[in-house]
Parts: sequence; structure tokens; C-alpha cells
Amino acid sequence: MQIVDSPGRFGNLIRARRQALGLTQRDLALAVNVGERFIVDLEGGKPTCQLGKALAVARGVGLRLTDGEAAPAAPTGGAEAYPDLPDPGGEA
Repeated sequence: MQIVDSPGRFGNLIRARRQALGLTQRDLALAVNVGERFIVDLEGGKPTCQLGKALAVARGVGLRLTDGEAAPAAPTGGAEAYPDLPDPGGEA
């Protein structure tokens, strides 16, 4: 498992997977419906790339993003779940 903690590392991982699949940047762009320039920027580690498009590209090369930990039990909701926030069901 590789830790992705920067746009540069994410871009490197995308590039490596794309190349392992034998895809050009253009092939990948067409496959996931983004511009080729977006792929170039993403692989280059551009920090302002749009997250939705970046996730589509990741899916396109078979990557799944996870926090690496087991999911905690879902909160029951209300003020007890998020004590620092107002209860959306009650008065603020």
C-alpha cells in the first residue's frame, strides 16, 4: 500500500498505473471524459486539479481511495453525534 499525501504523489501513482495499463495520456483522457491537459496537470502534481475529475481518473486506472482504517460505527445523529455543531432538528 502506498500513502498518498500530496498532489505530486497522487500524480505519480496515476502515471504509474496508466503506464502499466499501456495507456497514453490521450487514451486515458478520452476514456474518462476529461481533457488531455487535465491528465498532464494531474500527473504533474498540480494542486488545484478538480477533485471530482481526479477521482474519475483514479477509477479509470483502477485505483480506490481509502483512509486505510476500518469505518467507525455511524453516528446516531443529532447533537450527540456532533457536539460542536447545532442540532439540525432543534433550535440553534
